[in-house]
Amino acid sequence: MADNDNPASKLGETMASQLANAANIYGGAFSGSFKALQDYQTKLLHLVQENATANMQFAQKLMHPRSPSEFVEFLSTHLKERAAAIADQAKELAAVGQEAAKKAAESFTPPKS
Repeated sequence: MADNDNPASKLGETMASQLANAANIYGGAFSGSFKALQDYQTKLLHLVQENATANMQFAQKLMHPRSPSEFVEFLSTHLKERAAAIADQAKELAAVGQEAAKKAAESFTPPKS
């Protein structure tokens, strides 16, 4: 009796085929999710770098105030600018996060037959 005639062999081949199909479907899902996570992390790192640069520039300005009023002006200007920037950054990060979640969800949706 040939191996192809063996019911266990046929079941094994069927299971192997189904596992290969699932790996193709979900392998793409993991790839899409990983890419979305990379996009989110890249954006987050960019925003951290932007904030660090702004804070370093502010620290440099604070080293040379000519008067207490100039110090207060530097401080209030910096805080207003950073508050506005952080609000914008939060919106940008939320948009990237939503897009990442959307891509991840789409990648886990099985293809329509």
